[in-house]
Amino acid sequence: MFIMIYASPLAPALYIFGDSMFDSGNNNILPTLAKADFPPYGANFFRGATGRFTNGRTVADFIDKLSLHLQRLYKVGARKIIMFEIGPIGCIPSITKTSKVHGGECVEESNQLGSYFNRQLPAMLRNLTSTLQGSIFILGQANWLGYHAIKNPSNYGLTDTRNPCCVTWENGTSTCIPWLVPCPNADKHYFWDAFHLTEPVYSVIATRCFNGTSVCFPKNIKELVQI
Repeated sequence: MFIMIYASPLAPALYIFGDSMFDSGNNNILPTLAKADFPPYGANFFRGATGRFTNGRTVADFIDKLSLHLQRLYKVGARKIIMFEIGPIGCIPSITKTSKVHGGECVEESNQLGSYFNRQLPAMLRNLTSTLQGSIFILGQANWLGYHAIKNPSNYGLTDTRNPCCVTWENGTSTCIPWLVPCPNADKHYFWDAFHLTEPVYSVIATRCFNGTSVCFPKNIKELVQI
């Protein structure tokens, strides 16, 4: 997942390259079944579903509000790029609820696959920063934060880090079933459907990347746009 900020006064443009975790509805016009343009997606929006695979805003939305591969991006002008780690995929309901041996707990074998990729990122980003003149590549260390929230939900104001908030296809292991009423306390849930997070979780990740020192390294977004 990539966040690209052009080198101009306080981030005049924000370009997102990612999957449905960052989607803001751009695929609504595409001929695909992977859509979220129906309720209960977008439950937090007055106008309803927008195409985001969650109940409200994503990390990209929060960053955009707060602030107002790779070599190909550099060639078209990108100089400040944030790349987020793969999250704890072994903890998403689509995996935990289909595993017969983990009792609903995180499947650590799956998490290890993501961790293997994540461990390679720091060196790669340092190398890109040193070899691509005038660039700076930031690592978004979101994996540990997501895992910590799942294991310590009360620290983040959450009570449920196992079950989707919306009613999904395939008994909690897929996307939301259209028009069914979601749980009444979405702000206490980690997962919106079997793959995607709720708005409060996205908010925590975005806020810590923007202002803090524990997620985005070696600089947070506020520092990055001031360079």
